[in-house]
Amino acid sequence: MQTYSKELSFQTSQNNLLELEPALRDHVEDLDFFYIVDLCDQAREWVKESGIQNGLLTLQSLHTTCIISINELDEPCLLGDINNYMSRNIPRAEPYLHNSSVRTKNLCEEDTKCDRNADSHLKSFLFGGPTQSVIVKDGEPVFGQWQRLCMIDLDGPRQRRLLVQVIGD
Repeated sequence: MQTYSKELSFQTSQNNLLELEPALRDHVEDLDFFYIVDLCDQAREWVKESGIQNGLLTLQSLHTTCIISINELDEPCLLGDINNYMSRNIPRAEPYLHNSSVRTKNLCEEDTKCDRNADSHLKSFLFGGPTQSVIVKDGEPVFGQWQRLCMIDLDGPRQRRLLVQVIGD
């Protein structure tokens, strides 16, 4: 059994939906926080670098307001629908306890934005998770026809870290 590990670090912006599809302009609000990174091509590179032919590729975000997802995530209108659904059902401007003076734990003295991001935590909790695993077969990650492996930041712009691990033979 072999193991390959790698850490990634990159800067996200607040929202990149208009870069993916300018026609979404009328559907993206100023306070929408939804930055997506497609990692499929990188996943293929990680598996190639690992030399592993059969096993598992696991990707984990080290942040509670980011999710790793596998879905039809290269279709910008679907991304707009996901963003709009999240914004409509978990609005940014609500009297969340996490954003209030009642909160006394895990305060961010150096970054007060993280003390006002309850909606981002709720979105990540309800719509995804920090980890996804993909089967590796014959030296390639296995994806269905429309499946894409993506990281979605619900609280950017921020510096984000992801861990990659490929295990197998």
